Amino acid sequence: MSCSVTSVFTFKIESTFDEWSEIFDSAEADKRHSEFDIKPLFRGVSKEDPQKIIVIHQAPEGNVQKFVEANGEWMATHRVDLSTMEESSWVASLTKDSCCD
Repeated sequence: MSCSVTSVFTFKIESTFDEWSEIFDSAEADKRHSEFDIKPLFRGVSKEDPQKIIVIHQAPEGNVQKFVEANGEWMATHRVDLSTMEESSWVASLTKDSCCD
C-alpha cells in the first residue's frame, strides 16, 4: 500500500499571483495533477512577498517529485522560478504500519 504524503512547496514566480493561480486552477493543471494522483489542498501568496507562493498537495509518496520532473518545463513557461523551489514532506504517523518506510 502506498503512503499518502502531504508536500509543502514554496517558490517564487515572475508574474502576479492572479496570473499564476489562473494557470494553477486550470483544467490543464487539473489533468496533469490527476495523472500523478495529486490532490492540491491549498495554494496562496505570501503577505510579505507577492512573488512567493505556497502550494500544499497530498499524493502517494514520490508522486509530486515525479510531477515536477515531468512538468518542469511546462511550469517554467508559466514564470515559475524552479531554482527557488523548497519542499517539505509531512505524514500522519511515522509508524511503519501506518506510513512510508
